[in-house]
Amino acid sequence: MTIIKIKEMLETLLQYKDSEIIHTIHSVHNTFSLSYSKELKTFQLRNVKTGEIERFTDLDTASIALYKIISTREKEVTE
Repeated sequence: MTIIKIKEMLETLLQYKDSEIIHTIHSVHNTFSLSYSKELKTFQLRNVKTGEIERFTDLDTASIALYKIISTREKEVTE
């Protein structure tokens, strides 16, 4: 997935911030859930296994974090 597609996905979360939309992202070692918190005005990336949550206040930083997770997964699958 390209960084442009990731940004589009995050922009969709912003457009529908009055609804609860959760994306699930699987990597080889972890599963993450991505959502947007209207109250905190942050993107939230939660490690499903550990419960640890990272919060990102801007689209670019959240996009980069997601891109790293997804691109690592794609590399491990193709190797």
